[in-house]
Amino acid sequence: MTAEEADLSLAWTAGDTVVRWSDEAAGSAVEKHYARPPQAVVAWRQDGETLVLVIEALNIQPFTPVDNAVLYRADGSEMFRLSPPREMSSDPNAVFGFYTAHLGAEGVPVLVIATRAGDVQGRLDVRSGKVLDTRTWR
Repeated sequence: MTAEEADLSLAWTAGDTVVRWSDEAAGSAVEKHYARPPQAVVAWRQDGETLVLVIEALNIQPFTPVDNAVLYRADGSEMFRLSPPREMSSDPNAVFGFYTAHLGAEGVPVLVIATRAGDVQGRLDVRSGKVLDTRTWR
């Protein structure tokens, strides 16, 4: 962890319905509440900006929204609500939504998308809010 990252604090444990983060450099402290516990939370710095990715609870029922991943800025404002790539399936009911996320080797989040045909992973492009380079996960 660099000195810059030491100013970033994330407080969340699997099963919690509250996600908290603070960024001393940005002078922000944020608390987000969810009805159901998020699947995953990842915080990192990129290009001098603190970013927090929350994978909200997954709903695998047909005809439910699949945009359950949100990218926040340090101040808690929503940067993007992410949707799985449309080209993943011709059947919109075959894609359930985002399952989990982690920081990849390049320091960029890797998101896992749950589908009927098997899970798919992709890299988050924070400039566009798109999931790129999708391929089978595991």
